Amino acid sequence: MLRTGQKGGFILIFILASFYTSAQVRDTKDPNEIHLYLGAGLSSIHHQDAQRKGLFNGNALDFGIGYLHYFHKNWGIYLGMGAGRYNSNKNVDVDIFTPNLIDQNSYNFDLYTRIDYHETFQTIFLSIPLMLHFQTKKKSQSWQLIHNKYKGFYMMGGLKANVRFKDRYESQIFSISNAAYYPEMDNWAATQLFAGLGDFNERGFYEGNLEIEMPMLMLALETGLKWRLKRCLLYTGIFCDYGLHNTVKNIRPPIDNYIAVNHITDFTLMTYSEKINMINAGIIFRIAFFRDPHRAYCPY
Repeated sequence: MLRTGQKGGFILIFILASFYTSAQVRDTKDPNEIHLYLGAGLSSIHHQDAQRKGLFNGNALDFGIGYLHYFHKNWGIYLGMGAGRYNSNKNVDVDIFTPNLIDQNSYNFDLYTRIDYHETFQTIFLSIPLMLHFQTKKKSQSWQLIHNKYKGFYMMGGLKANVRFKDRYESQIFSISNAAYYPEMDNWAATQLFAGLGDFNERGFYEGNLEIEMPMLMLALETGLKWRLKRCLLYTGIFCDYGLHNTVKNIRPPIDNYIAVNHITDFTLMTYSEKINMINAGIIFRIAFFRDPHRAYCPY
């Protein structure tokens, strides 16, 4: 016969054990994941206020490792580290209007300049993404069900800091065209080569390395599907990164400096737009590994 105190103790133990078991059953939060990822796609330095010849004129490659911590069955925090390369190849036609000039005969004129400009930009960088992760998950769906291969839809969004290791650029002027309009005479002058007017195919070329200390911040978005592969997970998705600022703006002299033909022999990257932002978009694959927190290690 059990005494009243012993009965109460057994009942308390039974209640606590039942509560723990039910809590374990209700806990549908996924275990934390270690990610290996590879992303590849198209890249471009998007120039505004200039006549563009295509949006994407380069390529992007990004790979690395990351850690995903779930604080809810649908939400998690992702932190990663990787390396990558951007390559952008851009051709633009830049139109410049310079009013109220005076020629050598003291006549007023307005100068219209068109420059065919080419720019190549290559960057090798260290990438550090910090993103909020969301995944769809049914109430009864458990991450432990191996036979359920389709796990659902996921989305990630946040910031990505790119610390540059190496930069190199090449800039080139293929041609420059100057035409002068004289308002008082209502007449155009566009063939006087001796006065810097007309079409000039003399090429100016410049190349160099960028000395940039600050990281480039990018808005990072990613979305796709999540799959179960026995003891690991497969993420298949698309991504888009948008640069929030132009880190090379300070080394770009004003384009107005090069309206004279004899000035195109010494130049660097041209500032022909107030907003120059990097854009990258493509596909990404992630292999995620996890450990069952409720399964003991079996040595046999």
